[in-house]
Amino acid sequence: MKTIKYILSILLITGTFVACDNNWESHYSNQEQLIDNLNVIQVDMSTLDYLKSQSDYTTMYQLLDKTGVLTKMAEKNLLSTVFVLNNEDASSNKLPTDDEKFLAMAHISDISISPSNLTDGQRLLVWNGKYVNVSKVTADNNLSEIGFNNSRVKKVIKTTDGYIYQLNNYLNTPKSLYEMISSLSDQYSMFRDSVMAHNELTFDKNASKIIGVNETGSSVYDSVFVVTNPYFAERGFDIMSESQNSTLLIPSNDVINKALKKAHSTLSRCGLERDENILKEWTMQAMFFNNKLSKTDFDETEDVNSIFGKQWRTTVQKIDLDNPVILSNGIAYYVTDLKIPNNVIIYRVKDFMKWYEYLSEDEKAEYFKTDNLTFNNITTKVTAWSGWPGVFPNIINRVVYFNLTDPTSKGYTLDFTGFKYDETNKVATPYMIPPGEYDLCLGFEQKMGHDVEVSFNGEYIGTVTASQLTKTDFHYDRGGQGYPEGYDISKATDKKKSNYDRDGGRVAVIKIGGTEPVKVNIKFHGINATKCCFHHWCLKPTKNCY
Repeated sequence: MKTIKYILSILLITGTFVACDNNWESHYSNQEQLIDNLNVIQVDMSTLDYLKSQSDYTTMYQLLDKTGVLTKMAEKNLLSTVFVLNNEDASSNKLPTDDEKFLAMAHISDISISPSNLTDGQRLLVWNGKYVNVSKVTADNNLSEIGFNNSRVKKVIKTTDGYIYQLNNYLNTPKSLYEMISSLSDQYSMFRDSVMAHNELTFDKNASKIIGVNETGSSVYDSVFVVTNPYFAERGFDIMSESQNSTLLIPSNDVINKALKKAHSTLSRCGLERDENILKEWTMQAMFFNNKLSKTDFDETEDVNSIFGKQWRTTVQKIDLDNPVILSNGIAYYVTDLKIPNNVIIYRVKDFMKWYEYLSEDEKAEYFKTDNLTFNNITTKVTAWSGWPGVFPNIINRVVYFNLTDPTSKGYTLDFTGFKYDETNKVATPYMIPPGEYDLCLGFEQKMGHDVEVSFNGEYIGTVTASQLTKTDFHYDRGGQGYPEGYDISKATDKKKSNYDRDGGRVAVIKIGGTEPVKVNIKFHGINATKCCFHHWCLKPTKNCY
Protein backbone atom coordinates (compact mmCIF):
# COMPACT_ATOMS: atom_id res chain seq x y z
CA MET A 1 0.00 0.00 0.00
CA LYS A 2 2.81 2.37 0.88
CA THR A 3 4.51 1.43 -2.36
CA ILE A 4 1.38 2.36 -4.34
CA LYS A 5 1.11 5.72 -2.52
CA TYR A 6 4.76 6.41 -3.22
CA ILE A 7 4.37 5.69 -6.90
CA LEU A 8 1.28 7.92 -7.08
CA SER A 9 3.15 10.71 -5.37
CA ILE A 10 6.02 10.45 -7.82
CA LEU A 11 3.55 10.56 -10.72
CA LEU A 12 1.78 13.63 -9.32
CA ILE A 13 5.08 15.45 -8.75
CA THR A 14 6.28 14.54 -12.23
CA GLY A 15 3.00 15.74 -13.71
CA THR A 16 3.40 19.03 -11.88
CA PHE A 17 6.85 19.61 -13.34
CA VAL A 18 5.59 18.71 -16.79
CA ALA A 19 2.76 21.23 -16.46
CA CYS A 20 5.17 23.90 -15.27
CA ASP A 21 7.43 23.16 -18.22
CA ASN A 22 4.49 23.59 -20.67
CA ASN A 23 3.54 26.96 -19.17
CA TRP A 24 7.16 28.08 -19.37
CA GLU A 25 7.27 27.24 -23.10
CA SER A 26 3.92 28.93 -23.67
CA HIS A 27 5.16 32.12 -22.03
CA TYR A 28 8.36 32.52 -23.95
CA SER A 29 7.84 30.94 -27.38
CA ASN A 30 5.34 30.67 -30.24
CA GLN A 31 2.87 27.84 -29.95
CA GLU A 32 0.09 26.69 -32.18
CA GLN A 33 -3.31 26.14 -30.62
CA LEU A 34 -6.42 24.76 -32.26
CA ILE A 35 -9.26 27.19 -31.76
CA ASP A 36 -12.53 26.29 -33.45
CA ASN A 37 -10.61 24.02 -35.83
CA LEU A 38 -8.31 26.90 -36.83
CA ASN A 39 -4.60 26.93 -36.06
CA VAL A 40 -3.71 29.99 -34.01
CA ILE A 41 -0.17 31.06 -33.09
CA GLN A 42 0.08 32.29 -29.54
CA VAL A 43 2.89 34.63 -28.47
CA ASP A 44 3.78 36.20 -25.17
CA MET A 45 4.18 39.69 -26.63
CA SER A 46 1.95 42.71 -27.11
CA THR A 47 0.52 43.37 -30.57
CA LEU A 48 2.73 46.42 -31.02
CA ASP A 49 5.89 44.58 -29.99
CA TYR A 50 5.06 41.60 -32.17
CA LEU A 51 4.41 43.70 -35.29
CA LYS A 52 7.62 45.64 -34.71
CA SER A 53 9.64 42.42 -34.35
CA GLN A 54 8.39 40.76 -37.56
CA SER A 55 10.34 41.69 -40.68
CA ASP A 56 7.60 40.17 -42.83
CA TYR A 57 5.17 42.93 -41.82
CA THR A 58 7.36 46.00 -42.39
CA THR A 59 5.17 47.47 -45.16
CA MET A 60 2.06 47.28 -43.03
CA TYR A 61 3.91 48.43 -39.93
CA GLN A 62 5.14 51.54 -41.74
CA LEU A 63 1.60 52.33 -42.94
CA LEU A 64 0.23 52.08 -39.39
CA ASP A 65 3.13 54.07 -38.04
CA LYS A 66 3.14 57.05 -40.43
CA THR A 67 -0.63 57.47 -40.18
CA GLY A 68 -0.50 57.67 -36.38
CA VAL A 69 -2.40 54.46 -35.77
CA LEU A 70 0.40 52.87 -33.70
CA THR A 71 0.69 55.96 -31.52
CA LYS A 72 -3.04 55.95 -30.92
CA MET A 73 -2.94 52.24 -30.04
CA ALA A 74 -0.22 52.90 -27.45
CA GLU A 75 -2.17 55.80 -25.97
CA LYS A 76 -5.37 53.78 -25.69
CA ASN A 77 -3.57 50.74 -24.26
CA LEU A 78 -6.62 48.56 -24.79
CA LEU A 79 -7.34 45.11 -26.17
CA SER A 80 -7.65 45.17 -29.95
CA THR A 81 -7.85 43.23 -33.18
CA VAL A 82 -5.42 44.21 -35.93
CA PHE A 83 -5.47 43.13 -39.57
CA VAL A 84 -2.19 42.94 -41.49
CA LEU A 85 -0.72 41.78 -44.79
CA ASN A 86 2.74 40.36 -45.23
CA ASN A 87 5.14 42.29 -47.44
CA GLU A 88 4.54 40.11 -50.48
CA ASP A 89 0.76 40.52 -50.40
CA ALA A 90 1.03 44.22 -49.54
CA SER A 91 3.13 44.87 -52.64
CA SER A 92 1.07 42.72 -55.01
CA ASN A 93 -2.37 44.04 -54.08
CA LYS A 94 -3.81 47.37 -55.21
CA LEU A 95 -4.66 49.87 -52.50
CA PRO A 96 -8.46 50.23 -52.30
CA THR A 97 -8.12 53.97 -51.56
CA ASP A 98 -5.45 56.65 -51.83
CA ASP A 99 -6.39 57.94 -48.37
CA GLU A 100 -3.69 56.20 -46.33
CA LYS A 101 -5.04 57.20 -42.92
CA PHE A 102 -8.52 55.96 -43.79
CA LEU A 103 -6.98 52.72 -45.04
CA ALA A 104 -4.81 52.23 -41.94
CA MET A 105 -7.74 52.85 -39.61
CA ALA A 106 -9.72 50.21 -41.47
CA HIS A 107 -7.27 47.62 -40.15
CA ILE A 108 -7.85 47.96 -36.42
CA SER A 109 -10.81 47.46 -34.11
CA ASP A 110 -11.31 48.26 -30.43
CA ILE A 111 -12.29 44.71 -29.63
CA SER A 112 -10.19 41.60 -29.12
CA ILE A 113 -12.07 38.82 -30.82
CA SER A 114 -10.87 35.26 -31.26
CA PRO A 115 -11.72 33.04 -34.22
CA SER A 116 -14.03 30.97 -32.00
CA ASN A 117 -16.12 34.05 -31.24
CA LEU A 118 -16.53 35.05 -34.88
CA THR A 119 -19.81 34.11 -36.55
CA ASP A 120 -20.87 34.15 -40.17
CA GLY A 121 -22.65 37.41 -40.99
CA GLN A 122 -21.21 39.25 -37.99
CA ARG A 123 -20.13 42.91 -38.38
CA LEU A 124 -17.03 44.35 -36.77
CA LEU A 125 -16.61 48.12 -36.28
CA VAL A 126 -13.17 49.40 -37.25
CA TRP A 127 -11.47 52.70 -36.48
CA ASN A 128 -12.49 54.55 -39.64
CA GLY A 129 -16.11 54.22 -38.57
CA LYS A 130 -16.98 51.47 -41.04
CA TYR A 131 -18.23 47.95 -40.40
CA VAL A 132 -16.36 44.92 -41.68
CA ASN A 133 -18.51 41.92 -42.62
CA VAL A 134 -17.39 38.55 -41.28
CA SER A 135 -17.77 35.34 -43.28
CA LYS A 136 -17.02 32.00 -41.67
CA VAL A 137 -17.38 28.58 -43.27
CA THR A 138 -16.00 25.13 -42.53
CA ALA A 139 -13.96 23.68 -45.38
CA ASP A 140 -13.60 20.04 -46.40
CA ASN A 141 -10.53 19.67 -44.18
CA ASN A 142 -12.72 20.59 -41.21
CA LEU A 143 -10.79 23.84 -40.71
CA SER A 144 -12.62 27.15 -40.49
CA GLU A 145 -12.12 29.61 -43.33
CA ILE A 146 -12.62 33.19 -42.23
CA GLY A 147 -13.07 36.26 -44.39
CA PHE A 148 -13.41 39.94 -43.64
CA ASN A 149 -15.12 41.84 -46.48
CA ASN A 150 -13.07 41.06 -49.58
CA SER A 151 -10.12 39.49 -47.72
CA ARG A 152 -9.34 35.95 -46.57
CA VAL A 153 -7.54 35.09 -43.34
CA LYS A 154 -4.20 33.34 -43.85
CA LYS A 155 -2.92 33.27 -40.27
CA VAL A 156 -4.04 34.22 -36.75
CA ILE A 157 -1.71 35.36 -33.96
CA LYS A 158 -2.92 35.68 -30.39
CA THR A 159 -0.94 38.31 -28.49
CA THR A 160 -1.12 39.36 -24.86
CA ASP A 161 -3.52 42.18 -25.70
CA GLY A 162 -5.53 40.92 -28.63
CA TYR A 163 -5.47 39.17 -31.98
CA ILE A 164 -3.67 39.75 -35.27
CA TYR A 165 -5.30 38.42 -38.42
CA GLN A 166 -3.02 38.14 -41.41
CA LEU A 167 -5.03 38.68 -44.61
CA ASN A 168 -4.37 37.99 -48.26
CA ASN A 169 -5.62 41.44 -49.32
CA TYR A 170 -6.21 44.91 -47.93
CA LEU A 171 -9.55 45.44 -46.25
CA ASN A 172 -11.79 47.49 -48.50
CA THR A 173 -14.14 49.52 -46.31
CA PRO A 174 -15.70 51.93 -48.80
CA LYS A 175 -16.27 55.52 -47.83
CA SER A 176 -19.71 57.03 -48.10
CA LEU A 177 -20.44 59.63 -50.73
CA TYR A 178 -20.08 62.44 -48.21
CA GLU A 179 -16.87 61.01 -46.75
CA MET A 180 -15.46 60.70 -50.24
CA ILE A 181 -16.15 64.36 -50.99
CA SER A 182 -14.96 65.72 -47.64
CA SER A 183 -11.69 63.79 -47.84
CA LEU A 184 -10.81 64.84 -51.40
CA SER A 185 -7.37 66.36 -51.74
CA ASP A 186 -6.73 69.96 -52.78
CA GLN A 187 -6.46 68.69 -56.35
CA TYR A 188 -10.27 68.57 -56.19
CA SER A 189 -10.79 71.59 -53.92
CA MET A 190 -13.06 73.52 -56.31
CA PHE A 191 -15.63 70.72 -56.35
CA ARG A 192 -15.10 69.71 -52.72
CA ASP A 193 -15.45 73.24 -51.35
CA SER A 194 -18.49 74.08 -53.48
CA VAL A 195 -20.32 71.14 -51.87
CA MET A 196 -19.07 71.73 -48.33
CA ALA A 197 -19.99 75.42 -48.52
CA HIS A 198 -23.64 74.38 -48.30
CA ASN A 199 -23.17 72.57 -44.97
CA GLU A 200 -24.94 73.99 -41.94
CA LEU A 201 -24.05 73.45 -38.28
CA THR A 202 -27.21 72.87 -36.24
CA PHE A 203 -27.54 72.66 -32.46
CA ASP A 204 -28.94 69.27 -31.43
CA LYS A 205 -30.83 70.00 -28.24
CA ASN A 206 -31.95 66.42 -27.69
CA ALA A 207 -28.38 65.12 -27.82
CA SER A 208 -26.99 67.91 -25.64
CA LYS A 209 -26.85 67.59 -21.83
CA ILE A 210 -27.77 70.37 -19.42
CA ILE A 211 -24.71 71.14 -17.30
CA GLY A 212 -25.93 74.18 -15.42
CA VAL A 213 -27.92 77.38 -15.34
CA ASN A 214 -26.60 80.83 -16.27
CA GLU A 215 -27.26 84.15 -14.55
CA THR A 216 -30.52 84.69 -16.43
CA GLY A 217 -31.86 81.31 -15.40
CA SER A 218 -31.41 79.76 -18.83
CA SER A 219 -30.06 76.24 -19.16
CA VAL A 220 -26.45 75.82 -20.17
CA TYR A 221 -25.79 72.84 -22.40
CA ASP A 222 -22.80 70.66 -23.10
CA SER A 223 -23.56 71.44 -26.71
CA VAL A 224 -23.73 68.88 -29.48
CA PHE A 225 -23.91 70.16 -33.04
CA VAL A 226 -24.75 68.19 -36.15
CA VAL A 227 -23.79 68.96 -39.73
CA THR A 228 -26.63 69.05 -42.24
CA ASN A 229 -26.88 70.06 -45.87
CA PRO A 230 -30.39 71.39 -46.61
CA TYR A 231 -29.26 72.46 -50.10
CA PHE A 232 -29.22 68.78 -51.10
CA ALA A 233 -32.08 67.81 -48.79
CA GLU A 234 -34.39 70.12 -50.73
CA ARG A 235 -33.83 67.80 -53.68
CA GLY A 236 -34.78 64.75 -51.62
CA PHE A 237 -31.13 63.75 -51.39
CA ASP A 238 -29.51 63.23 -47.99
CA ILE A 239 -25.86 63.64 -48.87
CA MET A 240 -24.81 62.17 -45.51
CA SER A 241 -27.07 59.14 -45.44
CA GLU A 242 -25.61 55.64 -45.68
CA SER A 243 -28.93 54.45 -47.11
CA GLN A 244 -28.60 56.49 -50.31
CA ASN A 245 -27.98 54.56 -53.51
CA SER A 246 -26.06 57.18 -55.43
CA THR A 247 -23.67 57.99 -58.23
CA LEU A 248 -21.04 60.66 -57.72
CA LEU A 249 -18.90 62.19 -60.47
CA ILE A 250 -15.67 63.85 -59.36
CA PRO A 251 -14.06 66.61 -61.46
CA SER A 252 -10.59 67.85 -60.59
CA ASN A 253 -9.63 71.52 -60.52
CA ASP A 254 -7.84 71.08 -63.86
CA VAL A 255 -10.94 69.54 -65.45
CA ILE A 256 -13.21 72.32 -64.14
CA ASN A 257 -10.84 75.12 -65.14
CA LYS A 258 -10.49 73.73 -68.66
CA ALA A 259 -14.28 73.56 -68.97
CA LEU A 260 -14.64 77.14 -67.73
CA LYS A 261 -11.96 78.31 -70.15
CA LYS A 262 -13.76 76.67 -73.09
CA ALA A 263 -17.07 78.20 -71.99
CA HIS A 264 -15.58 81.70 -71.78
CA SER A 265 -13.98 81.20 -75.19
CA THR A 266 -17.41 80.44 -76.65
CA LEU A 267 -18.93 83.48 -74.96
CA SER A 268 -16.10 85.70 -76.18
CA ARG A 269 -16.45 84.56 -79.79
CA CYS A 270 -20.19 85.20 -79.61
CA GLY A 271 -19.91 88.57 -77.88
CA LEU A 272 -22.08 87.26 -75.03
CA GLU A 273 -21.75 87.36 -71.26
CA ARG A 274 -22.62 84.85 -68.54
CA ASP A 275 -22.41 84.95 -64.77
CA GLU A 276 -19.33 82.98 -63.73
CA ASN A 277 -21.16 81.61 -60.68
CA ILE A 278 -23.80 79.97 -62.89
CA LEU A 279 -21.10 78.15 -64.86
CA LYS A 280 -19.30 77.03 -61.70
CA GLU A 281 -22.56 75.94 -60.09
CA TRP A 282 -23.27 73.65 -63.03
CA THR A 283 -19.92 71.90 -62.53
CA MET A 284 -21.15 70.90 -59.07
CA GLN A 285 -24.86 70.34 -59.65
CA ALA A 286 -24.31 68.01 -62.62
CA MET A 287 -22.29 65.52 -60.54
CA PHE A 288 -24.94 63.88 -58.32
CA PHE A 289 -27.41 61.16 -59.26
CA ASN A 290 -29.89 59.40 -56.98
CA ASN A 291 -29.34 55.95 -58.47
CA LYS A 292 -26.31 53.74 -59.00
CA LEU A 293 -25.19 54.05 -62.62
CA SER A 294 -23.06 51.33 -64.14
CA LYS A 295 -20.65 51.47 -67.07
CA THR A 296 -23.44 50.01 -69.21
CA ASP A 297 -25.82 52.79 -68.16
CA PHE A 298 -23.34 55.41 -69.35
CA ASP A 299 -22.53 53.49 -72.53
CA GLU A 300 -26.14 52.86 -73.55
CA THR A 301 -27.95 56.01 -72.35
CA GLU A 302 -27.46 59.33 -74.14
CA ASP A 303 -28.69 61.61 -71.37
CA VAL A 304 -28.89 61.17 -67.60
CA ASN A 305 -30.17 63.91 -65.33
CA SER A 306 -28.67 64.86 -61.99
CA ILE A 307 -30.66 65.42 -58.80
CA PHE A 308 -30.63 69.12 -59.70
CA GLY A 309 -32.09 68.41 -63.13
CA LYS A 310 -28.80 69.06 -64.92
CA GLN A 311 -28.35 67.21 -68.20
CA TRP A 312 -25.31 64.95 -68.55
CA ARG A 313 -24.78 63.89 -72.16
CA THR A 314 -22.75 60.70 -72.09
CA THR A 315 -21.62 61.03 -75.71
CA VAL A 316 -19.93 64.36 -74.97
CA GLN A 317 -18.68 64.18 -71.39
CA LYS A 318 -15.83 61.82 -70.49
CA ILE A 319 -15.38 59.84 -67.28
CA ASP A 320 -13.12 56.98 -66.24
CA LEU A 321 -15.62 54.14 -66.37
CA ASP A 322 -12.99 51.42 -66.03
CA ASN A 323 -11.87 52.48 -62.57
CA PRO A 324 -14.97 53.11 -60.46
CA VAL A 325 -14.69 53.87 -56.77
CA ILE A 326 -17.05 51.72 -54.73
CA LEU A 327 -18.84 53.70 -52.02
CA SER A 328 -20.74 52.35 -49.05
CA ASN A 329 -23.85 54.02 -50.48
CA GLY A 330 -23.17 54.00 -54.19
CA ILE A 331 -20.41 54.45 -56.72
CA ALA A 332 -18.10 57.24 -57.89
CA TYR A 333 -16.27 57.94 -61.14
CA TYR A 334 -13.57 60.48 -61.90
CA VAL A 335 -14.33 62.96 -64.69
CA THR A 336 -11.53 63.13 -67.26
CA ASP A 337 -12.95 65.82 -69.58
CA LEU A 338 -15.84 68.19 -69.04
CA LYS A 339 -17.88 70.45 -71.32
CA ILE A 340 -20.26 73.03 -69.95
CA PRO A 341 -23.18 72.64 -72.39
CA ASN A 342 -24.12 75.44 -74.75
CA ASN A 343 -27.61 75.40 -73.21
CA VAL A 344 -25.96 76.36 -69.91
CA ILE A 345 -23.51 78.84 -71.40
CA ILE A 346 -26.52 80.47 -73.12
CA TYR A 347 -29.88 80.52 -71.35
CA ARG A 348 -31.54 82.33 -74.23
CA VAL A 349 -30.78 85.08 -76.74
CA LYS A 350 -33.71 87.47 -76.89
CA ASP A 351 -33.83 90.97 -78.34
CA PHE A 352 -36.26 93.56 -79.61
CA MET A 353 -37.22 95.32 -82.82
CA LYS A 354 -37.74 98.61 -80.93
CA TRP A 355 -34.07 99.50 -81.43
CA TYR A 356 -34.95 100.40 -85.01
CA GLU A 357 -35.59 103.99 -83.99
CA TYR A 358 -32.01 104.41 -82.70
CA LEU A 359 -30.25 103.11 -85.79
CA SER A 360 -28.57 105.26 -88.41
CA GLU A 361 -29.80 104.99 -91.95
CA ASP A 362 -26.84 102.78 -92.84
CA GLU A 363 -27.56 100.52 -89.87
CA LYS A 364 -31.23 100.30 -90.80
CA ALA A 365 -30.20 99.22 -94.28
CA GLU A 366 -27.88 96.59 -92.77
CA TYR A 367 -30.18 95.08 -90.14
CA PHE A 368 -33.65 95.82 -91.57
CA LYS A 369 -33.59 95.12 -95.31
CA THR A 370 -37.14 95.68 -96.48
CA ASP A 371 -39.14 95.15 -99.64
CA ASN A 372 -42.47 97.00 -99.97
CA LEU A 373 -42.31 98.25 -96.35
CA THR A 374 -42.30 101.84 -95.17
CA PHE A 375 -41.67 102.70 -91.53
CA ASN A 376 -44.74 104.03 -89.77
CA ASN A 377 -44.04 104.43 -86.05
CA ILE A 378 -42.88 102.80 -82.80
CA THR A 379 -45.49 102.71 -80.06
CA THR A 380 -45.39 101.74 -76.39
CA LYS A 381 -48.25 99.29 -76.06
CA VAL A 382 -47.55 98.22 -72.45
CA THR A 383 -45.92 100.57 -69.95
CA ALA A 384 -43.12 99.49 -67.66
CA TRP A 385 -44.08 96.71 -65.27
CA SER A 386 -42.71 93.60 -63.54
CA GLY A 387 -44.33 90.25 -62.92
CA TRP A 388 -42.26 89.93 -59.76
CA PRO A 389 -41.72 93.46 -58.45
CA GLY A 390 -38.55 94.05 -56.48
CA VAL A 391 -36.95 90.89 -57.88
CA PHE A 392 -37.20 91.26 -61.66
CA PRO A 393 -36.86 94.58 -63.53
CA ASN A 394 -39.63 96.58 -65.11
CA ILE A 395 -39.96 96.14 -68.87
CA ILE A 396 -42.02 97.85 -71.56
CA ASN A 397 -43.56 96.55 -74.77
CA ARG A 398 -42.72 98.82 -77.74
CA VAL A 399 -43.78 97.71 -81.18
CA VAL A 400 -42.41 98.70 -84.61
CA TYR A 401 -45.13 99.36 -87.22
CA PHE A 402 -44.64 99.32 -90.98
CA ASN A 403 -47.07 100.11 -93.78
CA LEU A 404 -47.00 98.54 -97.23
CA THR A 405 -45.26 100.88 -99.67
CA ASP A 406 -47.52 99.57 -102.43
CA PRO A 407 -50.76 98.48 -100.75
CA THR A 408 -52.00 96.80 -103.87
CA SER A 409 -49.30 94.11 -103.82
CA LYS A 410 -50.48 92.70 -100.46
CA GLY A 411 -47.05 91.26 -99.75
CA TYR A 412 -43.79 92.32 -98.12
CA THR A 413 -40.39 91.04 -97.08
CA LEU A 414 -38.25 91.94 -94.08
CA ASP A 415 -34.75 90.52 -94.22
CA PHE A 416 -33.66 90.97 -90.60
CA THR A 417 -30.23 90.41 -89.01
CA GLY A 418 -30.25 89.97 -85.26
CA PHE A 419 -28.25 92.61 -83.39
CA LYS A 420 -27.73 93.99 -79.90
CA TYR A 421 -27.81 97.68 -79.25
CA ASP A 422 -25.48 99.45 -76.80
CA GLU A 423 -27.54 102.39 -75.56
CA THR A 424 -24.55 104.01 -73.84
CA ASN A 425 -22.24 104.04 -76.83
CA LYS A 426 -25.01 104.11 -79.44
CA VAL A 427 -23.56 101.11 -81.27
CA ALA A 428 -25.29 98.15 -82.95
CA THR A 429 -23.43 94.83 -83.19
CA PRO A 430 -24.65 91.62 -84.86
CA TYR A 431 -25.19 88.61 -82.63
CA MET A 432 -23.00 85.58 -83.25
CA ILE A 433 -24.65 82.32 -82.23
CA PRO A 434 -22.71 79.07 -81.65
CA PRO A 435 -23.66 75.86 -83.45
CA GLY A 436 -26.48 73.85 -81.96
CA GLU A 437 -30.21 73.32 -81.85
CA TYR A 438 -32.56 76.15 -80.83
CA ASP A 439 -36.24 77.00 -80.58
CA LEU A 440 -36.93 80.08 -82.69
CA CYS A 441 -39.64 82.12 -80.99
CA LEU A 442 -41.18 85.37 -82.27
CA GLY A 443 -43.48 88.13 -81.12
CA PHE A 444 -45.74 90.26 -83.32
CA GLU A 445 -49.07 91.74 -82.35
CA GLN A 446 -52.23 89.81 -81.71
CA LYS A 447 -54.75 89.85 -84.60
CA MET A 448 -52.20 91.17 -87.11
CA GLY A 449 -54.47 89.65 -89.74
CA HIS A 450 -52.17 87.88 -92.22
CA ASP A 451 -49.84 84.90 -92.63
CA VAL A 452 -46.09 85.33 -92.19
CA GLU A 453 -43.68 82.88 -93.80
CA VAL A 454 -40.45 82.60 -91.81
CA SER A 455 -36.98 81.56 -93.00
CA PHE A 456 -33.87 81.20 -90.87
CA ASN A 457 -30.42 81.68 -92.41
CA GLY A 458 -31.79 81.10 -95.88
CA GLU A 459 -33.99 78.09 -95.10
CA TYR A 460 -37.78 78.18 -94.85
CA ILE A 461 -38.81 76.86 -91.42
CA GLY A 462 -42.54 77.54 -91.10
CA THR A 463 -45.48 79.87 -91.38
CA VAL A 464 -47.17 81.80 -88.60
CA THR A 465 -50.78 81.90 -89.76
CA ALA A 466 -53.34 84.62 -89.27
CA SER A 467 -55.36 82.25 -87.09
CA GLN A 468 -52.33 81.63 -84.86
CA LEU A 469 -51.91 85.37 -84.54
CA THR A 470 -55.38 85.64 -83.02
CA LYS A 471 -53.99 83.84 -79.98
CA THR A 472 -51.70 85.24 -77.29
CA ASP A 473 -48.64 83.05 -78.03
CA PHE A 474 -47.31 85.56 -80.55
CA HIS A 475 -48.69 88.67 -78.81
CA TYR A 476 -45.59 90.74 -78.00
CA ASP A 477 -43.71 88.64 -75.42
CA ARG A 478 -46.72 88.07 -73.20
CA GLY A 479 -47.30 84.46 -74.24
CA GLY A 480 -45.72 81.42 -75.83
CA GLN A 481 -43.08 79.47 -73.97
CA GLY A 482 -40.44 80.17 -71.36
CA TYR A 483 -39.59 82.93 -68.90
CA PRO A 484 -36.37 84.75 -67.97
CA GLU A 485 -33.86 82.65 -66.05
CA GLY A 486 -34.75 82.28 -62.39
CA TYR A 487 -38.28 83.58 -62.77
CA ASP A 488 -40.54 81.47 -60.54
CA ILE A 489 -44.18 81.96 -61.41
CA SER A 490 -45.20 80.31 -58.13
CA LYS A 491 -43.41 83.08 -56.23
CA ALA A 492 -44.09 86.01 -58.55
CA THR A 493 -46.66 88.44 -57.14
CA ASP A 494 -48.19 90.52 -59.94
CA LYS A 495 -51.68 89.47 -61.01
CA LYS A 496 -50.45 89.22 -64.62
CA LYS A 497 -47.26 87.41 -63.66
CA SER A 498 -47.78 84.73 -66.33
CA ASN A 499 -47.40 87.39 -69.04
CA TYR A 500 -43.97 88.58 -67.99
CA ASP A 501 -41.04 88.53 -70.45
CA ARG A 502 -41.89 85.27 -72.23
CA ASP A 503 -39.93 83.73 -75.10
CA GLY A 504 -42.87 84.22 -77.44
CA GLY A 505 -44.51 81.78 -79.81
CA ARG A 506 -42.33 78.97 -81.13
CA VAL A 507 -42.12 78.89 -84.91
CA ALA A 508 -39.75 75.95 -85.31
CA VAL A 509 -36.68 74.15 -84.07
CA ILE A 510 -33.67 75.37 -86.02
CA LYS A 511 -30.18 73.93 -86.27
CA ILE A 512 -26.95 75.84 -86.73
CA GLY A 513 -24.28 73.62 -88.20
CA GLY A 514 -20.53 73.91 -88.47
CA THR A 515 -18.07 74.67 -85.70
CA GLU A 516 -18.08 78.47 -85.54
CA PRO A 517 -20.68 81.02 -84.40
CA VAL A 518 -22.84 82.54 -87.14
CA LYS A 519 -25.03 85.61 -87.59
CA VAL A 520 -28.80 85.36 -87.15
CA ASN A 521 -30.81 86.04 -90.29
CA ILE A 522 -34.61 85.86 -90.09
CA LYS A 523 -36.62 86.58 -93.23
CA PHE A 524 -40.30 87.49 -92.81
CA HIS A 525 -42.55 87.26 -95.87
CA GLY A 526 -46.04 88.65 -95.33
CA ILE A 527 -48.97 87.36 -97.40
CA ASN A 528 -52.20 89.32 -98.01
CA ALA A 529 -51.07 92.04 -95.64
CA THR A 530 -52.14 95.65 -95.26
CA LYS A 531 -49.77 96.56 -92.43
CA CYS A 532 -47.38 94.69 -90.15
CA CYS A 533 -45.70 95.04 -86.76
CA PHE A 534 -42.75 93.37 -85.04
CA HIS A 535 -41.91 93.05 -81.38
CA HIS A 536 -39.03 90.62 -80.69
CA TRP A 537 -37.14 87.49 -81.64
CA CYS A 538 -35.69 84.79 -79.37
CA LEU A 539 -33.41 81.76 -79.72
CA LYS A 540 -33.78 79.31 -76.84
CA PRO A 541 -31.24 76.43 -76.75
CA THR A 542 -32.80 72.97 -76.64
CA LYS A 543 -31.40 69.98 -74.77
CA ASN A 544 -29.59 69.06 -78.01
CA CYS A 545 -27.72 72.36 -77.98
CA TYR A 546 -24.95 70.73 -76.01
